[in-house]
Amino acid sequence: MAETNPNNGNQVTRPRTLPFSLGLSENDRLAVHIVYGLYGAAIVFGLPSIFGVILAYLKRGDLEGTALAGHITWQIRTFWIQVITIVLTAALTATWILIPFAWLIGGLGWLWFVYRVVKGWIRHSNDAPIKDPYALF
Repeated sequence: MAETNPNNGNQVTRPRTLPFSLGLSENDRLAVHIVYGLYGAAIVFGLPSIFGVILAYLKRGDLEGTALAGHITWQIRTFWIQVITIVLTAALTATWILIPFAWLIGGLGWLWFVYRVVKGWIRHSNDAPIKDPYALF
């Protein structure tokens, strides 16, 4: 990026630095924290989890083979299993007879989502890997 120096009229080239980059390894831990943060916000608001899973998919290739890869897999699976419970709850709510069962599944799904977010975030904050990212609990 070239600029003109107002004092002498010479062209000055300054490197453009960004405060962050998703491709840099020092931001990998931050990206995982951001995904957990978006999932935490999704506990109340719902929609931020979509942004969280998009970021998790974007970071998945960068974290392949690292200790953080288990966290990314854990986060992606948490999102998709929660989507399945939401769809199942909505389908059961459409039938009047099964509404109590739908609320039970929806409530248990929400508690499970909270558990996964809290467990993953605590383990990540303590620099501990997810031992089995494919486990349900």
